[in-house]
Amino acid sequence: MRGMAAPTGTMIAPQVNGWTKALDARHPYNLGAAKKLLTDAGYPNGFEVDFACPNNRYINDERICQAVTAMWSKIGVTAKLRTQPLVTYFPMIQRYEASIYMLGWGVPTFDALYSLQSLHRSVGVGGDGNYNVGRYSNPQMDGLVERIKVETDQKLRRDLIGKALQLSHDDVAYLPLHNQIIPWAMKKNIDVVHRADNRIDWRLVKVN
Repeated sequence: MRGMAAPTGTMIAPQVNGWTKALDARHPYNLGAAKKLLTDAGYPNGFEVDFACPNNRYINDERICQAVTAMWSKIGVTAKLRTQPLVTYFPMIQRYEASIYMLGWGVPTFDALYSLQSLHRSVGVGGDGNYNVGRYSNPQMDGLVERIKVETDQKLRRDLIGKALQLSHDDVAYLPLHNQIIPWAMKKNIDVVHRADNRIDWRLVKVN
């Protein structure tokens, strides 16, 4: 990634309300433990699985998926990688036609509810689970998301977000990879704040 990514263990970036360093801790890398989990699940020799990935949406998206495929092969998981341009890729995964898929997710609201409701809440109405294309479903998660939607006490709300993100981690609802860093270029006499939502706030632009 040439320095343009930061490894992450959670589904939100540090600038998003609800992020903590503790929640950002990644699962340990342990080939032996991974193989044991496969054996315990009844797959001592691994298995084959469909793996879908875009090839023109994120920085190095296809190459990242190739690397992930190679890593999984070390424990006996044979991922049949197929890549598509975004124009066909996103409709395909929203039709639930991928066993495992790659997805990037920004948070324009700067609040974790945006990710929890779209990615973790069981598929429903009003935006619930609108990009939960892996169809993860846990009644405990659904209850936390519903409480976060209406809770006005900020401390209690952050505690609820923390519980939801920890549940996502424990359930391995997703495999967080990295936070993509988007570089901006400008002339030397221009100073601008690079916001976390990748948008320019003209009030923060200075021309020297």
